[in-house]
Amino acid sequence: MNTLSDSFSRDFHIGAYFLQPNARTEAHIKDMEACGIDLVFGMDCDTATLDLFYKHNIFAVVSDVVPGWFGGDGDNAGTMSQTNKKDRYIQGITAFRDHPAIIGIDMGDEPSSVDFPYYGQMIALMKELLPSKFLYLNIYPSYGMLATNDSVQTEKELGVPSYREYIESYCKNIDLPYLSFDHYAYTSSVDRLLGDLETAASCCKAYDKKLFVVMQVNSREDDVFISEEQLCFQAFSALAFGASAVSWACYSAGWWYNQVLDLDGNKTQQYEKLKKVNHKLRSLAAEYIQYQWTSTESIRCGDVAEFDVFKSITCSQDALLGKFEKGDGEKAIFFSWLDYQNAVGGTLCFALDDGKRAYLCKPDDKKKLVPDTDGFYRVALNGLEAGFITVD
Repeated sequence: MNTLSDSFSRDFHIGAYFLQPNARTEAHIKDMEACGIDLVFGMDCDTATLDLFYKHNIFAVVSDVVPGWFGGDGDNAGTMSQTNKKDRYIQGITAFRDHPAIIGIDMGDEPSSVDFPYYGQMIALMKELLPSKFLYLNIYPSYGMLATNDSVQTEKELGVPSYREYIESYCKNIDLPYLSFDHYAYTSSVDRLLGDLETAASCCKAYDKKLFVVMQVNSREDDVFISEEQLCFQAFSALAFGASAVSWACYSAGWWYNQVLDLDGNKTQQYEKLKKVNHKLRSLAAEYIQYQWTSTESIRCGDVAEFDVFKSITCSQDALLGKFEKGDGEKAIFFSWLDYQNAVGGTLCFALDDGKRAYLCKPDDKKKLVPDTDGFYRVALNGLEAGFITVD
């Protein structure tokens, strides 16, 4: 098992929030492994559970090592340096007892940009004191703590007028190789999710950071279950914008309703849905993670797009088109459908420069594509699929 924190620079990870004490038997952890989860946030340093994690190839990001911090409604903005003093971090690291399943240390959640400079100082200290561990900090979505926020409350929480300013402040102050944010699309809106992904991905590109995205498998309403279509839409949208890690909230009790496990630790209907979606991500990951994101656009039916060797790209249904490249100059495109409610699929059509060959990577399949007699490639996918097309 690879326990090095630099795995985040070369691997694709699927995380989940929380594994409550009543869900820590070996059977539960085997189920988590089978579900495709390899990273658990919000863990404590429970040695027995960490031993099982290690046995079943799951990492833990632990939350009980250094002082926590949560931006919340913004009332505490700017006070982190007074509350979480440097000596508390030193004491926490001094008392820390390592375990091979612990890949990272949780530094806090959704801080105001006003506290980013102090966070930067404490992260520099942590990197000096604990250089082998991944340091995890998750930040707000564009709406702040709640999707119902008005613009005044959102600015109070973010600490700046716009989400781009907030993200750029993170990138300038926080010396970490990634940016992680959460966005719960079905409490806000799908359009807002896509806007946040665009903002975060473009800033990651500018500041050479990896993109991590936290999404919802649970529901804010107790009588609503997030569908497989909605799970696919969130996950595929994150990949269309170059995410190298996706995480789900929540696996067991955390906030809201209808988690993957119920309050007694039993699987709900969300388990099989999430297992299917995570399997699709895993099947794409080995090829996908080799490439770097360059841009994403929404292609409406009737639109025509271009990307280097890919010519005259059209779709029979509205789609997201992510554009990728890797160091040797090879180009690739990732596409998924924009209809997250009805799982309506369609056909992607494109031509290639002369002499190029195309390959389709989709769950459980990689095949060389053959153009039709008119020279165009046509790739049909159903509404629960996404495709990653490479060329050589």
